[in-house]
Amino acid sequence: MEINAFTMLILAIMAAMLIYAFYSAEKRKERLRVNGQYAQGIVVKNKIIWGRITVVKPVIRFEIQDGRIIEALYEHGVALAVPRHPKGATVTILYDAMNPDDFDIVAASRRYI
Repeated sequence: MEINAFTMLILAIMAAMLIYAFYSAEKRKERLRVNGQYAQGIVVKNKIIWGRITVVKPVIRFEIQDGRIIEALYEHGVALAVPRHPKGATVTILYDAMNPDDFDIVAASRRYI
């Protein structure tokens, strides 16, 4: 079985995209570790994102250092077709003080998966 040049090009492009996605995610995590603030939050609901692949992502409510309440959809991490965090679960998050909608869940009281 011989692989033609076009197939090799497509595989190389896909590999480059995966490497870039991994690098970007690691760079973001490092930025949050260095500049982020910790807060306690609660899962207020799970939102179904319909598409070619349907996934469920949690909506988290938390208070930042200046007293504002933020309620935001968790956009990062692995999304599944089953909710990962049940409604009412408490979570520890690490957020960007300049953009509190950019956060990571670092711990949770309860998980389905």
